[in-house]
Amino acid sequence: MAAEMEGLEYFLDIYAALPRAGPGSHECTRRAWGLMSGVPAFPRILDIGCGPGVQTVDLLKISGGKVVALDFLPLMVERTRSNAAQAGVAERLEVLEQDMKHMDFAPGSFDVIWSEGAIYNLGFENGLETIKRLVRPGGHVAVSEAVWLKPDPAAPAVEFWRQYPEIDTIDNKLAVIDRLGYEREGHFVLPESAWTADYYDPMAELLAAKSKQWRGVPEGLAVIEEARQEIELYRKFRDCYGYVFFVMKRPLEQP
Repeated sequence: MAAEMEGLEYFLDIYAALPRAGPGSHECTRRAWGLMSGVPAFPRILDIGCGPGVQTVDLLKISGGKVVALDFLPLMVERTRSNAAQAGVAERLEVLEQDMKHMDFAPGSFDVIWSEGAIYNLGFENGLETIKRLVRPGGHVAVSEAVWLKPDPAAPAVEFWRQYPEIDTIDNKLAVIDRLGYEREGHFVLPESAWTADYYDPMAELLAAKSKQWRGVPEGLAVIEEARQEIELYRKFRDCYGYVFFVMKRPLEQP
């Protein structure tokens, strides 16, 4: 267990220092927001798995509303608070140190529920089913999720994504959305720049620095090697997989 904790510390020393906790961009957040119609003025928003809060700040700026952001890592909670304070929007933000598997909000508490690259922690279908209870009838849900972009992805990509068995094609993800009773509002594939500019490019720079700092430290070097392999895999097989933003609405309940 001690060795596992040491490995986790090295992992967080890299990933928690990145601008984003996963693929995304300001432009993608705004584009996804633009797919929603009928959002009330000053909406109440839940950002699940907020990471360092880059998209959280974007949501505060775009919406003019209030955001409840949650993450189970204390460091991410603090970074979200700090980023919001620097942007001058902290007065409309509540940040919770909480595991998304234990959300206890009242049903229909939010006008919009958002989750960039984090819904996989609940599973795509289970996550959307959980979220549906928390968003009000007529409210909106936007999530980004890993998908296959080709019906026959390359073997190395398949092997890497075995860690997330729910990765699937866009059509099959849309079928899940339909089956759960949501109304589709739109979807789009995140561009390559959303993987590189604020994620893999700064990660590569950090890995180069850490490889010198952690020379002779097996646990740290193992984390570096795994991260480098992930970056290289994306460069080679980015035509096989990616992230898609799915935007949907919970239908108004029938009288």
